[in-house]
Amino acid sequence: MDTQKEKSKNDGEVFQGAREIIYAHDLGGNFTFLNHVGEMISGYSCEEACRMNIAELVPAEIAEHVREEIVSNMTRRVGTVYEIDLISKDGRRVPLEVSTTVVLRAGQPVEIQGLAVPSVIRGDSRSVGTPRCVDADFLFA
Repeated sequence: MDTQKEKSKNDGEVFQGAREIIYAHDLGGNFTFLNHVGEMISGYSCEEACRMNIAELVPAEIAEHVREEIVSNMTRRVGTVYEIDLISKDGRRVPLEVSTTVVLRAGQPVEIQGLAVPSVIRGDSRSVGTPRCVDADFLFA
């Protein structure tokens, strides 16, 4: 197993008791970790998710923008906060409020970690198909 995946797996053991979705992906957007809450909400096991790219779990119309935002986050070395729909394994759109953090090692970005809260749990009444970005740099139509 690759060192980055081992690190994400070890970090993940700490987060298994969380009530939020906690995930990590490499700089290419490939998942390296998904906690139990993420498994329940997405319908994908951690093992399945770790064979997927984050762009596969968002609506097709914004997948390219998500890839571009990963590159932008690496360059700026900052995370973002935004609302987006997750496409679950059974095809449901699940509205999420997401906060990401760029993980640096020796001053270089190595991974992006995210925390996502289903908007339904937070009592959000927004329409499921209308993402609202909190971060001004993460705007899309």
